[in-house]
Amino acid sequence: MAGIMAGVYLFLDLEWWLGGCVAAGTAFFAGLAYEKVKRQGSFPLPFTALSFMLFIGCSFASSACYLYSYASRNGLIAYTGRQVILTGRIADRPETSAKGIGMILETREVFEAGKSLRVYDRIKVFIRNSTGSPADFKYGDLVRVKGTIDTLSAEANRGEYSPREAGRMKQLSVKLYAAGVWQVQPAGAPELDPLDRSVVMPVYGYIMESLKQLMPDGDERRLSAGVLTGEKEFLSEEVLEDFKITGTAHILAVSGLNVGLLALVVHVVLQRLKVTTAGRWISLIMMLFVLLVYCRVTGNSPSVLRASIMAAVFAAGQASGRKTYPLNSLALSDLLILVFDPLDLLNPGFLMTNGAVVSILIFNTLFGSSNRQHGGIVPNTARFFRESFMVTFAAIVGVSPVIAFFFGTFSLVGLLANVPVVLFSTLLMYALMPMLIVNLLSADAASYFAECAILLARLTLESAGFFSSFPLASISVKPDLAEVSIYYAALAAALCFTAGKAWGKIVISLLLGANLILWYGFFHSEPIQPSLVTVNLGRNITAFFSTGGETVQIDAGSASREEKRILRQLVEFRLAAPLAAVQFFSADSIVSLVPAKRKMLHGDSLLVLPTMVIARPGEKVLKIMERERSVLFVSGTSRLQQKESCRADIVFLWVYRFDAKQRERLEKWLDYAHPRRCILVSGSFLSRSGLQYLQRFAASRSNLEMRSKTRQIVIPSGIPRYAPRR
Repeated sequence: MAGIMAGVYLFLDLEWWLGGCVAAGTAFFAGLAYEKVKRQGSFPLPFTALSFMLFIGCSFASSACYLYSYASRNGLIAYTGRQVILTGRIADRPETSAKGIGMILETREVFEAGKSLRVYDRIKVFIRNSTGSPADFKYGDLVRVKGTIDTLSAEANRGEYSPREAGRMKQLSVKLYAAGVWQVQPAGAPELDPLDRSVVMPVYGYIMESLKQLMPDGDERRLSAGVLTGEKEFLSEEVLEDFKITGTAHILAVSGLNVGLLALVVHVVLQRLKVTTAGRWISLIMMLFVLLVYCRVTGNSPSVLRASIMAAVFAAGQASGRKTYPLNSLALSDLLILVFDPLDLLNPGFLMTNGAVVSILIFNTLFGSSNRQHGGIVPNTARFFRESFMVTFAAIVGVSPVIAFFFGTFSLVGLLANVPVVLFSTLLMYALMPMLIVNLLSADAASYFAECAILLARLTLESAGFFSSFPLASISVKPDLAEVSIYYAALAAALCFTAGKAWGKIVISLLLGANLILWYGFFHSEPIQPSLVTVNLGRNITAFFSTGGETVQIDAGSASREEKRILRQLVEFRLAAPLAAVQFFSADSIVSLVPAKRKMLHGDSLLVLPTMVIARPGEKVLKIMERERSVLFVSGTSRLQQKESCRADIVFLWVYRFDAKQRERLEKWLDYAHPRRCILVSGSFLSRSGLQYLQRFAASRSNLEMRSKTRQIVIPSGIPRYAPRR
């Protein structure tokens, strides 16, 4: 772990890490040679052990540094901004959404300006598909795609998903945008290995066709596809949001439960074969083959790989007659995963999976009931719910800090919501597995299991929707790395003392951890709150204007669901909750939903607050004034006037047309107003030539800048007022 982190975050070239590998490896073998010749003992020398650890660390650092920081010199990045035709193989399962189809393409050839060149690289391809219909192409297909290449964009706002960072984790540096599915054409026969062609793809096709045949179209079928194969992109945004709010989104990912049920089925089928030594090894080989196929069917997700390796280790222990330990199996699975992809260590899914599994194993060891005797229906039912609650509680304890660190949210209803949601989703798996098996023999018989699956899927969805409707079901919390480390250190100490039933030490450990987090937050220097922050919402912009004690929100996007994304930036920048919401472009109905005491809608012309005044000097003109600074929002250059009401320190100007006439008008206004900072926002009707002309004009003046969809405008407190009029 230390080697991977060092390779990613330490600014050292690959040559330094490779040199460290050579030096540490040489020292290690020298130590082994010395021990072989002149020393007899059962333990290695400290020098040899240290050299070995440094060699392993530098090896992982070299691999992580190469994968994270290096791109192909002769790759597709040289074609940025150009329209090309790419020929390549689809390297993953295409993901379909309401906006289009996304996939990763392993390119073989680039065609541009009448010339073809061999270029071997990986690229993220997005194909616009307004119909929302599934893709006609699939994993392994050889296709030609026409589109424009561009670099992967950075995060739109602080703390949000960054396509550029996610691409680096998958060795991707560029993307291609295709206007429609007609720009994708087959280029040859699919290229699949024998296992994919003869087993994996038929199994995947059978699962999806069985769901389509036995279950009607709807969220129930989509949820079933998600828990079986990881196909969750067809779920509506409302359903996904319900699972995120309640902290139950983990059921949408294929997890250890699926692998456990599959291993149980194989174990039962092959039980009679295990009476002999040869039979045990044959059953082990068959078990490994089934797990390998299922991993490939689900896209080799980290949770499935981890669970499959643990199941394989357990099965190998049974076949060899050796005892296996869950934590050792987990460590082995992590080691194998990181050997093939060191950057998986930085994947939130990898960390959450390990956090949940380790927490469940430890809690089960410390608090699990040792009395497994059958005591009747009531005691067994009570024990079932008690153990289910304990597993849920352990998983939440293990993963909540990771979720808060990466996503900035914590579900207050997660403990309650997980019990019914996990219960119904588990029973859903118990219905889906026999449905798929029985469907091989009789579709009519399988339909009974399908009806049960539909009912359980509906109960799962309704449970998530019910708990997500609670007020304050999810809150915004964003701990830093130090706070997360203190949390896990205190938890580990408390669990260690639990083994010896030292209850006083347990309480002291938890209180000490809470005090450290509290005092860390007290002494940790908070960043100075900015006076203005923009939130990028695609073409739309929302802004927060703050005087320190009061915050005003200007606009709320184009849909009510964007409000949570907007308010998350309050946590990121440590701003106070908005006292007022002001309409500029957004509809009044959306602005009215903002959780603020005061509202200034389209028909209002003045809003007076204790520390600021907000006015509308004209149509599509908004001005905010306070003692230290002022901000002006103007839609269109035609609304710029040489009046005091159109002067401010900071100006946001939307430009819909720009030629010589608009330039002259803008120059005259700039000479009059002298804003310290003017942000030009390209309107939806601005032509390409007009945009280029506007960009050149903005570059010629120091106080002008173009708005970027992937860069927030953050203006610190204390910016001086605009220059006095000449």
